[in-house]
Amino acid sequence: MFRKFLLLCMVLATFTMQIQAISINELNESPQFKNVFQKTYSFDNLSSNRIVHFLNTYSVEVLEYAAPHYKLKGTFYSVDELARGWAITEYELTATYDTNYSLGSLIAAQKNVKPSPAMYAVIKKAQDESGIQIELQGMNRYTWDGAVVNGLGKFVHQSRPLERSRIDEDLFAIADAMFIVAYQQHFDDIVVK
Repeated sequence: MFRKFLLLCMVLATFTMQIQAISINELNESPQFKNVFQKTYSFDNLSSNRIVHFLNTYSVEVLEYAAPHYKLKGTFYSVDELARGWAITEYELTATYDTNYSLGSLIAAQKNVKPSPAMYAVIKKAQDESGIQIELQGMNRYTWDGAVVNGLGKFVHQSRPLERSRIDEDLFAIADAMFIVAYQQHFDDIVVK
C-alpha cells in the first residue's frame, strides 16, 4: 500500500513537472503567449544576442482596483538567444499603476487650466516617471526545448519604480501589455451606447 502511494506521488510529480515546463515552440505558437518586446544587441559585428519577452496572457490577474491605482500580477518569459544557445527564464511581475502620472491625464488636465511653466514641468516629470512600481521575481529557467535548468545561481528579485527610459523599456512594455490584457478581460464586453 505504501509503495503504491509512493509510486502514485512519483507519477503525479513527473506529470506536474512536464506541464510546468515551457519551450520556445510553445511560446511562439500558443495564442496565450503574446510577444510584447524584442531587441537585438550586436557585439563587435561578429555576434549578436536577441532578447524576446512573451507575456502569458492567461496569467494576468487584478490584485487591486481602486482608481486611479491598480495592481496587476502576471507571468512573462524572457527568451535570450545567445551565440552559444537559447535560454528561457520565467518571471513573475507585480505592477502597481498610479494613473495620476498618465501623460494623457496630464495633457487633458492642461487643457482645463491655463498653460504655465509649472504645468510643463509636471508633464516633463510624467514623461520621465511612469507612475508604475514593479516587483520582479525570477521563477524558473529552461532550455530552448523546455527542460528545466537547475543550479544556475540565485534568481533576481527587484522592487522599484519603473522609469520611462531605454533601461526599462522592456519592463515598461510588459507592464503596458498587462494593463491592456486586464482591461480587455474586464471591459471588452461592455458596449457603450
